[in-house]
Amino acid sequence: MIEVIAKIRSRYRLALLAIAILSTAAALILQFFLSIQKTDAHVINIAGKQRMLSQKIAWHVNVVSQKDDAQHRHSLEQAVTAFKKGHNFLLQTNAAGEYVLLNDALKDYYFLAPNNLAQHSELFIAAATAFVQSDFENDSNIPDSLNIKTVELLLKKLDHAVGLFEDQSNNKVTMVSNIELGVWLFTLLLLLVELRFIFKPMEKHIKTTLDKYQKQKQHAESLSQNKQRFIARAGHELRTPLQGLLNAVEQLEASDAQNALQQQAHYCSHRLLNILDELNEVQQMSLGQWTLVPSKANLRQSLDTVIQSYQFACQKKGLILEKHLADSLDCMVELDHRRFQQVVSELISNALKFTESGKISIEASITNNQQLKLIVADTGIGFKNYYPYLSTNEHTQQDNHFQGMQVGLARVQHILQMQQGHIEFSENEPHGACINVLLPIAIQQPQTQQPLPTNLHCLIVEDNPLNAMILKGILKEIGYTNELAENGLIATAKAEENSYDLVFMDLNMPVMDGFKAIEVIRQELNLTMPIIVVTANMSQTDIDRTVLLGANAHVFKPINLETIKKALTDTINKG
Repeated sequence: MIEVIAKIRSRYRLALLAIAILSTAAALILQFFLSIQKTDAHVINIAGKQRMLSQKIAWHVNVVSQKDDAQHRHSLEQAVTAFKKGHNFLLQTNAAGEYVLLNDALKDYYFLAPNNLAQHSELFIAAATAFVQSDFENDSNIPDSLNIKTVELLLKKLDHAVGLFEDQSNNKVTMVSNIELGVWLFTLLLLLVELRFIFKPMEKHIKTTLDKYQKQKQHAESLSQNKQRFIARAGHELRTPLQGLLNAVEQLEASDAQNALQQQAHYCSHRLLNILDELNEVQQMSLGQWTLVPSKANLRQSLDTVIQSYQFACQKKGLILEKHLADSLDCMVELDHRRFQQVVSELISNALKFTESGKISIEASITNNQQLKLIVADTGIGFKNYYPYLSTNEHTQQDNHFQGMQVGLARVQHILQMQQGHIEFSENEPHGACINVLLPIAIQQPQTQQPLPTNLHCLIVEDNPLNAMILKGILKEIGYTNELAENGLIATAKAEENSYDLVFMDLNMPVMDGFKAIEVIRQELNLTMPIIVVTANMSQTDIDRTVLLGANAHVFKPINLETIKKALTDTINKG
């Protein structure tokens, strides 16, 4: 792109330079000929004055010859001097002896017979000068060169000379007009040349370059879309086996000797789930679709869930995991609990990563102004040497730690910023790191929860046998009966034939997906039973679409008893 801009700039400058040179040349030529026209106008004026002066001289000669008047004699003297000066001006020559103001026609008129205007004028000047210097007192003493007939003849010749000067000036005006026309035509020609050899190639080059970059842009967008589809597809596919793993770990009745292995499996499965959440968060941020999803839940339970998942990792590394959770945390709080848990998980995970011995402590309480104060401290290497929270640029990291998705800090800061939270880093004495988080919260007044309805008959719409089996087990534990439909088409047929109290709807299925199935149930069958979306699809756009189609609630895979109960409670409260 820089090369293209450089070429365009050089060609554009060349075109401007050519136009500037031509415009300057045209302006200079016009200025030159305008100065000539100004000189011609002065010459014509002098020639016209010669005619007027000749009349004036003749009149003063006639008056003085009858009565010698000092005033008239003085005026006659001035007129003769002016006539002589004008005559010399019109006949001036250059260093080479060439007449400056006379063309060939004027030269012939001034110096050749029968007109010989120059000789006639000089005789007239000589006679007038002599008359001024003499004492003539009557008409009989006036020289022939100053009599009426001779002066009239001179006047005619001077008048014709003025016409010749005007013709000479008009010829120059015509020449200037032709030159102006030529300059205009040459300018048009130059513009056509620039259009053909500068602007047309420049336009073609720009178009070719833009097409090239457009293809590169489309290729990049295609790669980005493929990446987004891959992340979404991978997340969706990984959540299915992860669902089975989490369910197996929770249902496993392990002996005391196998308890550590169960904790390890529980930690690893939750870590995988966190990684999938990280990928989904990064994708949503890149697409500008990241939004908060507030919910009401017990704040202490949200914290405990995250902290307990790190017990095994700390034990394996020989670290003590301390927690000091104030009693005030045992309350219902409205915030984005899932994103808050991600923040806590990221802080504990990094403390675990950079602490080789000692302990990790988590302290939480609610301040008087309804802010959650969270402190995560460790006895690791601290900020002075290195700590990941101080740099979001992985290229600046100079140690051997490469764990994680390298997006933790950006996500933590973004989540806290969106919830008007604040994070602060400090040293933990005598060594280690300390992170302080302040997060505004909205404490909810205790509400009497309606008990879950009993003896419901549910329709499970799920194409994956493992997910269907897990959901069947959860509903059986609650005390609900169920039927299974492997896709949306079967589900709509069953819903039309049978009566169900509740529908659990997957979205991504063959034959007919969940979106279409919800639409058919609501729009065509006009059925009103609650529909809870159970999906691994984390796209907020798709979730919003299900709500518009008529879904009542949603729950993300992997699911468990608590998430299903919460979805049921939300559905009941909304109803």
